[in-house]
Amino acid sequence: MAALHQHGSEQTPYLARAAARILVIDDDACVGRAIQAIMIRCQCETVLASRAHAGIHTFRTSEFDVVIVDLFMPGMNGLDTIKKIRSKSGVPIIAMSGFRLRNSLDAEQDFLGMAIRHGATTSLRKPFSPPQLVAAIDRSRGMAPPTGEPSL
Repeated sequence: MAALHQHGSEQTPYLARAAARILVIDDDACVGRAIQAIMIRCQCETVLASRAHAGIHTFRTSEFDVVIVDLFMPGMNGLDTIKKIRSKSGVPIIAMSGFRLRNSLDAEQDFLGMAIRHGATTSLRKPFSPPQLVAAIDRSRGMAPPTGEPSL
């Protein structure tokens, strides 16, 4: 389910209706910049942190509508980052990862499933498309398209 809303002949991301301030915690600068570029098109402000500790510090010193956390980073991992943020706040958290245990369809062994159990609101598997990112943010903020409305 993508987060594009058809209004007349235009398609508008739901995010555009309520611009968000988003913290991205990911050690891969390319991923952070790609998310930032997508969010600029949705008129959202994105703050990047390349390490978990820096992201937690940034989160504590500012306000964010959504936090996106990569699960595999040097130092503190994403699961611990999610637990730390969740212990202090109910902010929507999106866990993201491109890593999957080989041949594992078992949610107990799926890292994104573990992230949900550790407090993430929703998850996003890398690689993802811009509409998938926007849909994950919309889901996390409870802004999914209403039933019956066209979506792409």
